[in-house]
Amino acid sequence: MTKIPYVQSLGSLDVPPPYHFPNVTVNAFVWETQMGPIQHFCDTVLNLGTDADRGFVYQPAASWPYALLLFIDYPEMISTCPAPKGEPPYSDRGVVKQTEVFVSVPVVRTGLTPRARAFETAVEWALPFIVVGNGMSAVCGREMIGLEKLLADISIGEATYPDSFKGSVLLPGWATLEPGEMQKPDLPFLDVVTQPLLPTFRGSPAQKSLWTLFQNRPIGSLLSGLAAASELVDAAALGLLPIAMRTVSLRQFRDAAEPGLALYQALVTCRSKYTNIANFQFYNEDDVKIQFYDTGSFARILRVFMKVQGGSATSPTGLACPVTVKAAFRFNADIDFDDMRTIHTFAVERRGLKAVPKRSDLDSGWARALGGFFGPRKS
Repeated sequence: MTKIPYVQSLGSLDVPPPYHFPNVTVNAFVWETQMGPIQHFCDTVLNLGTDADRGFVYQPAASWPYALLLFIDYPEMISTCPAPKGEPPYSDRGVVKQTEVFVSVPVVRTGLTPRARAFETAVEWALPFIVVGNGMSAVCGREMIGLEKLLADISIGEATYPDSFKGSVLLPGWATLEPGEMQKPDLPFLDVVTQPLLPTFRGSPAQKSLWTLFQNRPIGSLLSGLAAASELVDAAALGLLPIAMRTVSLRQFRDAAEPGLALYQALVTCRSKYTNIANFQFYNEDDVKIQFYDTGSFARILRVFMKVQGGSATSPTGLACPVTVKAAFRFNADIDFDDMRTIHTFAVERRGLKAVPKRSDLDSGWARALGGFFGPRKS
């Protein structure tokens, strides 16, 4: 297993993982996505180089064509990484809090040889869009883990009624892309508004709702029993949110003198594990309104994970782009961010510097024990 080394310094804003986030509040929204934008994201970010040289390919998970939008409120963010010898532990240096918003889509990594298809196939989660409200989190996410975090103005709270939700994201951007235009610091990018949690004074949702299934006594008892026995939020939510979400991202560094030249590129995975899940409740999906805004420079972001109608990266529209919500829910949990691995390092030629060789450590978690038992580990 290729663990990720980190350089630690008291004077650095980079706080190394693993991290522990107690008692977070998660508002989650699911909608159906298109395969085209997700495949384009895979080809642009994950499937670098040629198939033959890489030995694997990432594709959308066609059996689960849904995107997951999460608004997460972290009251405490704690690094559980051991401190350097003689230094105080990170937990004694105080804690920070933040809000985070991201879109996650499942992708399948498939090996291109019979052996690779058997042992290296894995379902992971790609984050084509992620923003945070804390500058330290943005630095750590980008520099240490490879998540393309953007610093944004995120607001969360209740909408009109108690137990409802309202969230918004403002991002720096260019509204028109006209020559000489100045960047604006706070353009609207995303708005989410819900009615109260179910059941509400508005009555029950249509029978197609997942909430209706929970009101069925035999099924509700079965699912509640499974969740209580094993803390499987994916059982309670019918698979809408995995209890252990393994993300994959491209960690790369570029030449400051030539930004188009990569000095290092590697695919990094890490586990985001949910435990102590409580207060799991549904919103009526028919009462949820989600709108992204296709404004100027935001078009390029949206096309990473959405098929936007109208507008282009060169023709600003300012259009509100609604999505049809399939499910919406809220819960509290502890989140641990750990088990980070560099699964594949791309070969990079660097002028005047030693070339970076290709290295792979792709065995899926379930297959690692078998690989270690029946044969040597790959370098």
